Amino acid sequence: MTAIARDLSTAADVLAYLEDTPFTSTKAIPLAGGFGNYVFRLHLKVPYEGHETLVLKHGKPYLPGNQAFAFSLDRQTYEVGALKRIREWLPNDSLVTVPVVHLYDNVAAVIIMDDCGEGFATLKQLMLDSPPSSTIAQQIGRELGQFLARLHTWSTSNESVLDFFDKNAQARAISVYATYGRIISTLKGQDAPPAVVDPVLDIPPDDLSSVQKIAEQTTKEMMTTKETLVMGDFWPGNVIVVWSNDASPPTLERIYILDWELVKPGIAGLDVGQFLAEMHLLRRCRPYCAESASAVMNAFQESYRAAHEGPVSEVADKALVHVGAHLVVWTPRNDWGTKEKTRELVQEGVLYLLSGGRGEAEEIVKGLRG
Repeated sequence: MTAIARDLSTAADVLAYLEDTPFTSTKAIPLAGGFGNYVFRLHLKVPYEGHETLVLKHGKPYLPGNQAFAFSLDRQTYEVGALKRIREWLPNDSLVTVPVVHLYDNVAAVIIMDDCGEGFATLKQLMLDSPPSSTIAQQIGRELGQFLARLHTWSTSNESVLDFFDKNAQARAISVYATYGRIISTLKGQDAPPAVVDPVLDIPPDDLSSVQKIAEQTTKEMMTTKETLVMGDFWPGNVIVVWSNDASPPTLERIYILDWELVKPGIAGLDVGQFLAEMHLLRRCRPYCAESASAVMNAFQESYRAAHEGPVSEVADKALVHVGAHLVVWTPRNDWGTKEKTRELVQEGVLYLLSGGRGEAEEIVKGLRG
């Protein structure tokens, strides 16, 4: 295989790249949803290890939508490293898992892996299109909470794993910038969408000062900690829910966690907080899925607490801080609703930030504390 004189961001060149390999394909269909790579669903000419389709991910040393944003291709080494290590660690019958990597070509910046999503939706899309019953939602939450807690527990004492992923320095910097690097400028209206600029939110100076201190402390921890291995982008859009249609009603068959490029040593509560923040936005902004989203959140927290070895009070505090940070920074940058709703959620985020900084339990994370 070679990518010489080929642009693997295009389907035609992807097909040419795959010619005369075990992955020779009749079609390469571009997939939407990610922001960091060019992703295609491959329709294979001949099934490969029982697979009729696979997914190819091609990286560039920049973001597809912003070539000025440098994004090291080392990210693929860490994603492949995470996928392989986690597959080895997880029991074969684990309901929550990650895709199998079938090829990593670091010269062409290509990863070929299992196709986990054909005919199935991400958890976020499932909530938006057809919210599952409370029973199924609770099962999804339990499985995800258990998986994440076990990942954090397993990696905490695994020095070789932490040392390997500690080299993914850009992942730390991106995660800091994406949220904590933009909190204050968002609240001051210096780097913010119109919803929080016209007028600028009325945040008391003392609260703004406290938020800044929390952001600075969290940034410092994110850049230096080796507390545990964090997935780095644990949100419902990176969770594929697979159903078995042989049963009536359909049963939950598998859950895949995708996109591990930001994997690194980090703060356990930030994985937890990102997931809870996104589920909270679903229930606040799409009321028709509120019952289902709440069921996922409650079961997720209870299961995380039960499976996590050691005290979880600090995880809960950090999670609450991150829920707040996520609401402040990401709500106005996505289409969650009206200007009024957006401003309300940003102000709610400030309250969560301050409460988490003080170690005060809030309803949104009480399940973690028990």
